[in-house]
Amino acid sequence: MSPRILHVAAEVAPFASTGGLGLVMRELPAAQRRHGLSAQVISPLYGFIDRSALIRQDAPVIFELGGETHAVHLWRDAPGHHLFVDAPGLLDREHPYGPPGQAWPDNPLRFAVLCKAAVALAEQVDIYHLHDWQAGLCALYLRGKRRAVQSVHNLAYQGLCDFDWADRLEIPHALRSFAGLEYYGEISLLKAGLLLADRLATVSPTYAQEITREPGGRGLATLFRQRKNGLVGILNGVDGTLWDPAHDPALPAAYSAADPSGKAACQVALRARMGLAEGPVFGIISRAATQKGLDLLAEAAPAAIAAGARFAVLTDGAPQIIAQLRAVADAHPQAFGLVDHYQDDLARLIHAGSDFVVLPSRYEPCGLAQLIGMRYGAIPVVRRTGGLADTVEDGISGITFDDPKAAALGEALQRALALAADPAALDGLRRHVMALDWSWDRAAADYDRLLYQPLEVGGLHTMPPREPDRE
Repeated sequence: MSPRILHVAAEVAPFASTGGLGLVMRELPAAQRRHGLSAQVISPLYGFIDRSALIRQDAPVIFELGGETHAVHLWRDAPGHHLFVDAPGLLDREHPYGPPGQAWPDNPLRFAVLCKAAVALAEQVDIYHLHDWQAGLCALYLRGKRRAVQSVHNLAYQGLCDFDWADRLEIPHALRSFAGLEYYGEISLLKAGLLLADRLATVSPTYAQEITREPGGRGLATLFRQRKNGLVGILNGVDGTLWDPAHDPALPAAYSAADPSGKAACQVALRARMGLAEGPVFGIISRAATQKGLDLLAEAAPAAIAAGARFAVLTDGAPQIIAQLRAVADAHPQAFGLVDHYQDDLARLIHAGSDFVVLPSRYEPCGLAQLIGMRYGAIPVVRRTGGLADTVEDGISGITFDDPKAAALGEALQRALALAADPAALDGLRRHVMALDWSWDRAAADYDRLLYQPLEVGGLHTMPPREPDRE
């Protein structure tokens, strides 16, 4: 009998998604179900989620947390694939984590309630798959009753909070040190999962290696080295039915690897929407964050524009980085189109209408834009780090550079322009990257093989032993 898997996460598309995590939570469990596994997702019922298509369970889930009694209701979608925790006053807010640029001060309590509600379902679950810091406390609250896997989608976010929260979150005194959940004077909710889960996963093999060394480990490299026997990197995928230029209703023309001719009409539509003149188009769909290297783009773009490049940029996030991009757009209005709030239809049009997709990330656990870009025939131009290094091979499936500096990005953009000047070579590489298989079926099989199946040790079925949980 296949294990019953419950994914615990702060978001799941299309109900709630601020980035890659929401997409992964929609697509990975669906792929697992196609492989015969029982996979559900539990996440918060935020205030903006439409309840009209959801079913509310009658009996509340009641639990204690830090000496207080909480009664929450669970909602589910009609197939029962997605469960939602309804905690009025806590989870039902209009922003998942806080207003733009801010965090709700009671986020530790909010996601502890999510974790407690998830753990209350233990009788219906064989394996808990915990995603990022918001789910880390599940590993503590489970107390070994069920197997748990902790996935790290981005180590930069560790769920840090003051020690004033320790009692309310039921963190034992034995774990209030650096060998436990303490992180340089604060509590790291992610460390609960890193220390107490049976297995650890990241979203690419290279990122799994990078976090065992500093600075990639963000102060936790020793912990990851100690747990290396239980640490696995599995590349994310993309759902070929959701991301398919042959059947994407957001596009003005359909096309495929066998016949990519419709891509030209998509580029015409993109130029018109973004106000771009003729020239090779470089698409950027990314958060405005230091991690993503868009400040490097702002510095490197003018020289590329002088050589004929055109940029279609869709972003949101840090105002100071957006201001840098806006300055380039103001100086080059027909060469640098900028939209600073996410629009799904525009994101799809940028993938379809661009010759290249650019990811100059300083670090990138996996990255989805390069995978989606390849599906749509946009050749990746990426910094070789994390999942970008695992998915883009220089000269074979894209263009890569190593140094996280504007000059290195600028050189890569010039190489892309040289490729664009050779239509036959550009078309050949485009057809090649469109034919590559980045489906979730591969990832789903890897998760089942590497993380979910117990190993036989001494006649007993158990998870592999882990090394001592201390740094």
